[in-house]
Amino acid sequence: MNQNLSTVLICPGQGAQRAGGVTDLAESFDQLPAEGQQAFRLASEIADCDLWRLGLSAEQADEARLRRPSLLQPFLVAWAVAEHAAVAPGVGPLSYVTGHSSGINSAMALSGAISLESALRFAWQCGKTMDQDCLERPGGLLALVGAGRATAEAIADRSGASLANHNAPDQTVIGGTHQSLARAIRVAPEHGGQPVELRVAGAFHTSSFEQSDALNRRFIDTLEIAEYFTPIVGNHMGQTIESPEQLRDELRSQYVRPVEWQSVLRTLYGAGVRRFLTLGPGNVMAGLARRYGKGLPDRIEIQRTSQLRS
Repeated sequence: MNQNLSTVLICPGQGAQRAGGVTDLAESFDQLPAEGQQAFRLASEIADCDLWRLGLSAEQADEARLRRPSLLQPFLVAWAVAEHAAVAPGVGPLSYVTGHSSGINSAMALSGAISLESALRFAWQCGKTMDQDCLERPGGLLALVGAGRATAEAIADRSGASLANHNAPDQTVIGGTHQSLARAIRVAPEHGGQPVELRVAGAFHTSSFEQSDALNRRFIDTLEIAEYFTPIVGNHMGQTIESPEQLRDELRSQYVRPVEWQSVLRTLYGAGVRRFLTLGPGNVMAGLARRYGKGLPDRIEIQRTSQLRS
């Protein structure tokens, strides 16, 4: 990897985790770097749950518990901080940081926009309101592989679902009630889309989270944001965020807006970024970057940060 290339660090959101997957970070808690241990301790204290131990468990009940936004969102922030701390010397200077969906919480911490404690507490607070929406309006997300935006919208219209993520030219995610997603699974093959159910707790980035969208504004408005930080690329329109107010604007209404991931990658490439580093858990972010990179005039380098560990 060429550290002289303009570089972005990408943080994944909900759905990237798997049961017992925290061992991808370290075989034991003691093997984490000090900063990573601190992140998991603080996250566990704020969430009132041993998130490291929960992440170790391969039990189905624990996997389902970790999907709760109030636990998973601080867990993902702790993971990002721990993994970045382990590989920081190999990362080099960053031009941008971004995060897919709730990965924005990790991006805010790693960009220096907010403190680690603020990122963890914000993730937990917002996650609590989202827990309630998950209970009151049960639903989920469905990836449509091989389906572009227009095809996904047609499937969503027929099934009563909504567009949630535009991840790649050939992968769009829709969200809705379990009944609407069941209809989408039935009609998707007629449109050439292969449906894949995602491991998430609700229909994120749809109107199912209007209550969270309203309630979480109080946390957004009181968030202490640094005046200067590494630029963040937002999910709304792929806009570059360089000020506290721009960041607040990104956070407001993010819960009911689709993630425009293609716009994020387009902005980064247009800004000269040629080195894409993706944090865990999982390989989804690296895979989406590879899909975007096909056919571009300039070659882009894509690497999981876990590959930088000595």
